[in-house]
Amino acid sequence: MQAYRKYIAVLAGTFALFLLLFFPARAGFWLFAPQGVNGFGFSGTVWNGSSEIIQAGNIQLRDTQWDLNLLRLLLGQIAGDIETRWNGGFLEGFVAVAISGDIAVRDARGNFDASALQAAFNTPPMGGQISVDIASLELSDRWPEDLVATAEVRNLSSPMLGTGTDGMLGSFAIRFDTTTETEVGSVTGKIEDSGGPLEANGTLLLTAPAQYSLKVRVKPRDGISLALRRNLDFLGPPEADGARIFQLAGSM
Repeated sequence: MQAYRKYIAVLAGTFALFLLLFFPARAGFWLFAPQGVNGFGFSGTVWNGSSEIIQAGNIQLRDTQWDLNLLRLLLGQIAGDIETRWNGGFLEGFVAVAISGDIAVRDARGNFDASALQAAFNTPPMGGQISVDIASLELSDRWPEDLVATAEVRNLSSPMLGTGTDGMLGSFAIRFDTTTETEVGSVTGKIEDSGGPLEANGTLLLTAPAQYSLKVRVKPRDGISLALRRNLDFLGPPEADGARIFQLAGSM
């Protein structure tokens, strides 16, 4: 009888391991996906699989693939490499989500059209390409405890200013590196231009728990369009060298 029980226990354990390793991606998605998130075209398992479409609100991800690390479960994490397509661009990298809700991202990069921000975050319409390179990111209670990353927007334009060169704002970058921060509870992004009609430099300061302060010094270069020059007048009177200060603050 004791040998029989051991045999049953081995069979039960083998069956449980089989379910764990080969649980279908489609079934796992419908069991664990948050409300309002839908998907289509699943294949593979919850650990190594893919989906043709995942829809979350106005955000649609296509050709998503994942390869999760089963051993990370022992650390209370769901973690692995993820790739997806978004708005003509892509996102890929290593992501780990802990039971506590903490999120870690490593060696991630992405590229997408700036118009995607309008659908996702209800921003004003804009054109251009945005690229993101995240060396490391650790979010705890929605706060970046660690952030080393660069985001660039190339050929940023706004149809609100006009078409062609009239609507062109230029190219800009913002860089974060918390390893250089001197104040606890603050994260500073350094903003600079990388060419175009506007010379710009400034900072985006994040302070715990969820405050932000943006300050950018903007100066027109030679050949700036009349439409853009008129819009700069809304920033107030220029300084001696023709630069104006744009400031914005609030909570996230």
